[in-house]
Amino acid sequence: MSRSKKSRKTGAFMTVLERKPKKQELLADPTSKESRRKKLKEQRKKQKSVFEKAQATQKAAERDAQAGRRGTRHGGPLAEKIRKLNAEKKAQQAQDNEE
Repeated sequence: MSRSKKSRKTGAFMTVLERKPKKQELLADPTSKESRRKKLKEQRKKQKSVFEKAQATQKAAERDAQAGRRGTRHGGPLAEKIRKLNAEKKAQQAQDNEE
């Protein structure tokens, strides 16, 4: 008895376009990969104006001041723990100096 070779079953065929879409057609479609890539590339290349840069740093400084972090943006449980230990150390040194 001979074994029959596996055959690939043909499923739903993809429709093949007669011609490949031109680059201008692809760029005209806002959902196409090419148009999205082009838009992102332009955004990446675009440099911020001096005003935008100044506003970004000003917003960061305001955010830091509101958070009471003295110009840094670091925070979290470990930072709070370190600050607490440093404050206790300073208080202990102050008491030692008074005596």
